[in-house]
Amino acid sequence: MVRGNNSGRQHVLLKPLDTELKMLCNRLIYLVLLIGLLFGAAACDNVGRAFDPNVDPSDPSADLGISNVQVVPVGGNVSSGRPLVRETYPEGSGWPSTVPIVVEFSESLNQESILPTSPAGLDARIGVRAQGTQQLLPAQYDFLAQGRLLIIRPINGLLDQGGVIYEVVMFPEGRDSDGLRFQVIGGEKILSEFQVNQDTSIADGSILAVFPRDNYSEQEREGDVILVFDRPANASSLTPTNIVLQPSGSAPILVDIETPVSTVGIDDPRVVLLDTGVALEASQTHEVIVTEDITFGVDGNLDFNGATPFSRFTTIGPSEPVAIELGNSAVGFPNQINRQNALSVMMNIDTPGSTLVGDTVVARIYGGNASTNETFDIDFVERTAVVAAAGAQTVMVDFGAQLGTLEQPVLDEGAVIFCAQILRGNQSTGFIRGISVDEPRFDITAPTLLQAGPPSNGTDLIIDTESVAYYGLASEPLAEASFADGFSPNAPLFGSDNSGRFLIEPVVLGRLPFARDYTVTLTDLVGNISSTAIAGSIRQRGQITGVLAGMLTVEAFDQATLEPIVGATVLVDPANPTNPASGQLIGTTGLDGRVSFTSGLSPEHTITIIRSEYDLVTLYGTRAAHVSLPLAPLTDATATLRGTTILAPTPGATVLTSSSAFSEHQVLGVRSTSAAASEIPATPIWPNRPQILTAFGGEFEATVKPTYAFQACQVCGVDLVTPTAPPAPAEPGGEVAPTLILSPAITPLASLVSPHSEDFLSAVGLDTGNIEPGYPRARVVSSLIGFEGQVLIGVGTVTSTGPTVYEVDANYSLPIVTGLACFTPVTWLVTEAADITGRISRSRVFLDPLVGTKLPGPGPIAIPVITPPSAPFTGSPSLTVSDGLDAASINLGLAVLDITATDSVGRSWHLIAADRDGTGRLKSFQFPDLVTPNVAGLTPGVWTLAAEGRLILSFTESTPDDFVLTERFRQEVYYSRSENVTFTVN
Repeated sequence: MVRGNNSGRQHVLLKPLDTELKMLCNRLIYLVLLIGLLFGAAACDNVGRAFDPNVDPSDPSADLGISNVQVVPVGGNVSSGRPLVRETYPEGSGWPSTVPIVVEFSESLNQESILPTSPAGLDARIGVRAQGTQQLLPAQYDFLAQGRLLIIRPINGLLDQGGVIYEVVMFPEGRDSDGLRFQVIGGEKILSEFQVNQDTSIADGSILAVFPRDNYSEQEREGDVILVFDRPANASSLTPTNIVLQPSGSAPILVDIETPVSTVGIDDPRVVLLDTGVALEASQTHEVIVTEDITFGVDGNLDFNGATPFSRFTTIGPSEPVAIELGNSAVGFPNQINRQNALSVMMNIDTPGSTLVGDTVVARIYGGNASTNETFDIDFVERTAVVAAAGAQTVMVDFGAQLGTLEQPVLDEGAVIFCAQILRGNQSTGFIRGISVDEPRFDITAPTLLQAGPPSNGTDLIIDTESVAYYGLASEPLAEASFADGFSPNAPLFGSDNSGRFLIEPVVLGRLPFARDYTVTLTDLVGNISSTAIAGSIRQRGQITGVLAGMLTVEAFDQATLEPIVGATVLVDPANPTNPASGQLIGTTGLDGRVSFTSGLSPEHTITIIRSEYDLVTLYGTRAAHVSLPLAPLTDATATLRGTTILAPTPGATVLTSSSAFSEHQVLGVRSTSAAASEIPATPIWPNRPQILTAFGGEFEATVKPTYAFQACQVCGVDLVTPTAPPAPAEPGGEVAPTLILSPAITPLASLVSPHSEDFLSAVGLDTGNIEPGYPRARVVSSLIGFEGQVLIGVGTVTSTGPTVYEVDANYSLPIVTGLACFTPVTWLVTEAADITGRISRSRVFLDPLVGTKLPGPGPIAIPVITPPSAPFTGSPSLTVSDGLDAASINLGLAVLDITATDSVGRSWHLIAADRDGTGRLKSFQFPDLVTPNVAGLTPGVWTLAAEGRLILSFTESTPDDFVLTERFRQEVYYSRSENVTFTVN
């Protein structure tokens, strides 16, 4: 029947309050257990179902029990007194063994208080038993007519053996939906007695019960009309011609005839529901007319004693409300009760056109009972309002402070349900519920920040980028957040997950030699705002900045934790160190990881930091006044990314996964193996950093477009349009194992406007005649503000067109580009070549992904060439490097050379030098003397050297003396790497 704006039988799910769906699921489980009985039973309807004890999904071992109060069903009704049994069928003798048992009640029941809780279905509070026994028969239970009609079907049927008399019996503790008990004096109450002793030769069927019962005068206009036969009717005979519903003296109403009870997917044609789809006329007598053309079995017809009409009922005057919603919701938070409106709740009820002056609108708010400790207990608050004008309108019902106080609320925090009905004298409509799309909740607890970052110290955030995408963990999921640093426009929330982890859109900070204060406000899903702005500071590591003017400050920090390193030795040499040292200054870092030098400084200086259990680091020839350098710990320097990808099974498909936190910046993506296509290979990542994860599935390396068939971006949600938070960062030495669900790339795949040609002849030093198998290869990547590395957003194809020339094309994901738009992605088509000796040259072409245009640069750069000492070297070595870098070759360019020396036990010395001259020039580097200050460097013996050259595009106008170290990875345009060179140090 019709339900106004709540048409059909859709129920708003209240978790854990509303048990209707849970009951259905438990009953289905029970059906599976009974399948073995179904095929051996004697009667055609021997199907039973019961529901198990309520189970909390978050704690399956916890028995939630049964609440005395249940939410009134949609279309259901309640009364002020105890519930009553109006009718019980069958009664007396002469019934067939197929007859079901029907009990009609005066109002909607608390169904859980009646239904069995055991799989055998033997502990129901209303049931059937053989007279003289105490054991109920296992049965299937179905509530119809909004909880006012109970259908009981014994699982093993009813047998006529020895003149057995069956009893329908009620036990104590059955309740209506408001929690009032049936009056059962003593231990039980017999509702009816009957026998199934009909002669087996009788083929005709009869009507056992009709709802509403004959001559009922208070039927809701939207209520159900139900017929129950004493045996299964032939479904083909249940037609609008043979079952008619009509107003007295008027034409029949068009009805949809349903058999609403389904067992193991088969409708039970003993129970028939007449669905009009519209409200019946007001205050009108309606007739149910049946014909003998309703058939049963092979040769049976309906025997109804010629009663025409078979039954009558009269509808009430008022019609159900049209809708109910919270009238004073906070902007942007419809139907949410929060701290701002909890003490002054107003409910708006839209009434139908049939509303009269003096009608009473009843509104209820259901939720958890805050006065009990049981999580399953339900309570409600009810208020009314008298209608002052006739017709369709919005009536406001004032709950005032009926929900209690902020300190002592009446309801538990969580999901709530809004219900409403209309009263007119002694007539009452069924209840409607609020629309489900808004998921009403009662929540008066303001969100709090549980963790900033990591890495962080309380609310103080530590970063090593020149921009911040603030993230952390809140006490609950968020709808909004705002980050303010007093310099940039406030940044809003990007996304939050169900655990409360959240990510805010990025803010550019530049270089920060000192902490910068910030505030964050959090807003939860119902509109509660954090009670006070969360205050903290941002401390930036890894910045090279300031103009030397009398004082040099050096900071040492742990590259894994970003925490300051105490007791590190700091050496400051003139621009070009000597061995033995000359003019070398020595200091030790304090509790803040810093040490300052105020005399003996040259305009250009080389800074080295040494600490046991860490690698060494040297910044060569800087003119900055503030230098913050990372030291990699010898243990737990990184974390591990591993995990699972999910995509439709596709022969030959593997997955390319990328992370903005890859610790090996040569890695653009890691590919799963054919044998374990869904597993993300274990890959080192920086710990304590948020990461953007993307993945592409297909057959790699592709030779033609499209280059991939599946795509994913973890922070964009499974649908790529629902922002969420990154996974929790891993601790040093730990791991993070996310699951990425790849969706088919069914949207038009983006591609370049035209293929691009790349000539590696300019990569002087690359052995183009001996390219490593699998190279050259192409990828489309984006650098993102607030994150260290670059992430994969597409895959390319590479085709040889000459000895050193390759044609490059690609596809890339426009949904991912769009989803990450607030991080201002700078997108590149990358072509990478490697030869068999390990030399690498990587060239990028700037790409506008929205239109597919590209802006080529000067092409691949030369390979660095290291010339080590020609003979074993005593002490810190010197060497020369031809770097091939020219910062002027691109606009806003900055060139950086990284040289790494590694000893035989795996400890490394990292030398970083910003390039100040043109390409192809030889540079001499002297590793600073460690003998004079008497500190331990690398172990003497065979050292392995490698050099990496990077040409970066700096949008923040970086210079060799003013940049953040991680930006050389995030903003990398051209890259080349030398082969490994070994030599001996004494």
